[in-house]
Amino acid sequence: MPKALIIVLLVLASLIIVGIIAGKKIMEYMENASEYAKLKEGVELTKDMNMIAHRGLSAVAPENTISAFKLAAKAGFKYVETDIRRTKDGYWVVMHDATVDRMTDGTGAIEELTLEEIRKLKITRGSGIEKYDNEGVPTLKEYVDVVTSGGSYPVIEIKAKGTFDFKDLVYTLKEYNITDKAVVIDYDIDQLRTIRKLCPELQMQILGHVAKNKFIKAAEEIGNCGLDIMHNLQTDNRTMKRIREKGLPINFWTVDNEKTLEKIYKMGASYATTNTLAPVVSQKDDFAPIASADEVFQ
Repeated sequence: MPKALIIVLLVLASLIIVGIIAGKKIMEYMENASEYAKLKEGVELTKDMNMIAHRGLSAVAPENTISAFKLAAKAGFKYVETDIRRTKDGYWVVMHDATVDRMTDGTGAIEELTLEEIRKLKITRGSGIEKYDNEGVPTLKEYVDVVTSGGSYPVIEIKAKGTFDFKDLVYTLKEYNITDKAVVIDYDIDQLRTIRKLCPELQMQILGHVAKNKFIKAAEEIGNCGLDIMHNLQTDNRTMKRIREKGLPINFWTVDNEKTLEKIYKMGASYATTNTLAPVVSQKDDFAPIASADEVFQ
């Protein structure tokens, strides 16, 4: 092979590798942009949208912490989103990443750590960490308790994959009498089908980067189910029109400026997941957590 051709191929290979790395870094930034975002108070168009605080008020306090959840409810968000994963000993805890490395002073995969081990960890990264330097990793129940106590509703993204029966998840939502108000989202459609068998009234959304026809079909089959898609990659095409005609709820993530909010509003979105766009008026309903789980989970 000629030397010049070898050089060209090596250069092309290097460019491809750089492109892949850059692409991963961009996706990582987009997924964890809350650390670099600033809260925009009182956005007018939020009066016509169901606003979801992404990992709590993550532009102000570290993501997925008790403080971030409290602040989101205080800011008037109707919904407060979080991510849950399963510990080694079978407990649901709140964490976006598969490991605790990025957000805490510990290391290791959540699925390989016990609840007791995770309880010892301290959150060391995120927005306003200098003000919120005494945060730990919440459990699912602690998250639900804080959100509902603040008058908002949970949006729960299931990050864990496995042969779970999800009865404990549904149990927690029943305990707070919010199975018809909470929203569960997941990339794994089969897991949503499993949960649907346990709870017919629970709202669900299928996560994806774009609105594929298979997602639309699955959402119809599951029932009371919408789509949760990435605003950057979706255009107002025939697929979006089909979604609107079928009356399926559409949620876009992660919407962090007013121009994008206006775009998805015109596309027919009914939800917007955001790090930064606070409601201009409170969207919360008046409700109060009720009695014990034993009374409601029969």
